[in-house]
Amino acid sequence: MPTGRVPATGQIISTAAPTGHAGPSRLPEAWVNKIASDGWLEARSETTHLLVPLAKYTGVQVTGVVKGRTIFKVMDGPRKGSVLSLTEANAKIYLGSKAPSRTPAELQVSYGKYVAGWHSAARNQDLDQQMATLTVGAIHARVTMNTNWGGSFFPLPPGDYDVLVPDAPHNANMTRYYRQASPKLIYDQVWFPIRFGDNSRYVHIGNISDGCVTVIDMDLWGDIHEALISHRSADGNSVAKLVVGGKPERAR
Repeated sequence: MPTGRVPATGQIISTAAPTGHAGPSRLPEAWVNKIASDGWLEARSETTHLLVPLAKYTGVQVTGVVKGRTIFKVMDGPRKGSVLSLTEANAKIYLGSKAPSRTPAELQVSYGKYVAGWHSAARNQDLDQQMATLTVGAIHARVTMNTNWGGSFFPLPPGDYDVLVPDAPHNANMTRYYRQASPKLIYDQVWFPIRFGDNSRYVHIGNISDGCVTVIDMDLWGDIHEALISHRSADGNSVAKLVVGGKPERAR
């Protein structure tokens, strides 16, 4: 029978005390406070027994302990309402009392130059990039807003957008180039959907943008991830307000 994965290289951000057992009169609140280096914690579904990924700071309510497994209900995000479990020992490690801020983060992107033939060392390619600068808190990073031209992809129009809670781990093969180039890179499989069109654009790490906000400063991704994932909107569905300003030098 499958069990929840124990992340081998999870990085503790919070030192908050773990949750205790569910008491008879109340359901304790807890949050995912520790994740693996890919950015996810996997827990077992009590319905299908399949593994279900949870992003950091996902809220849960513990309902009890059955046969050595801590049972909990997911309270926000794309898995809201799911009943999952971890081994009792793992629940004490990976669930904690540190909650996200209940106000969305402020994420600003300002358009810069179009750079033809920008060289990606990680991919050993020359790429045509519409560059921009991302700011969240005290973090400033370079991003590309589009790389693929002549088709259906284009830079995000200036405006305001919601950045949603990550939906699921993205294919590691899409970011393995960057892990090889930057061995300290973490959380590369966490992509934040942007509410635009069919929500197929993301804030993510990489060098290739299909109209996404693609962070090319690899060493800053861990801090950017924390700055976003540690916030939630009142309904628990988004992590940030994205404001895109300026005008792309190349729009199509």
